[in-house]
Amino acid sequence: MLSLAPPASPSTAAAYDASAFVAPNEEALVVFIHNLRDDERAEYVVFDPEKTCVASVGGRQAEVVPMKPGRYTLYVAGYNTVRIELDLDAGRTYFVRIHSVDRFATRVSDVTPARRGTDSYKEIKTWLSGAQVALGSDDPCRGKPLDKKLRRVQKGIHEANADWKAGDDAYRAKYTMHKEDGLTPTEVSRL
Repeated sequence: MLSLAPPASPSTAAAYDASAFVAPNEEALVVFIHNLRDDERAEYVVFDPEKTCVASVGGRQAEVVPMKPGRYTLYVAGYNTVRIELDLDAGRTYFVRIHSVDRFATRVSDVTPARRGTDSYKEIKTWLSGAQVALGSDDPCRGKPLDKKLRRVQKGIHEANADWKAGDDAYRAKYTMHKEDGLTPTEVSRL
């Protein structure tokens, strides 16, 4: 498992306080949710293709990361590395669940973007239950280059990109979020 630094200290706000998830008009928010008790000691690092840390999530957190509107390719590293594609719109909040699952006598990372019209979209409130809110701006990893275990990081990127290329349209759609998948402030207030 890739580990850089301890996860950011959770803020005192509870995850069910929807105001923590309201995106400002000029930015998008991406909330990476790590919520399984069985997996609470695991840490997942989210990074970009330049191997710069976006977030370090673990210990039953919902880390809120402000991002500029636009298209992003991100990688989530834990037990393995998963590629996700995001197309973010200003004023919207996007939710991505990160956890692990058992597969063939090992554990693998599972990444589930909450896409509108899917079961995952309906599960956001359940995912947030019991998680502590952490602000991406307080994450000691954010914006720093991944300078530890670079070979493993590069191997993870290659494997995730190979899975992306080898996958069919359904596979790629599973790990893609579109602008309309984000929740508006009114929708966030109903969480």
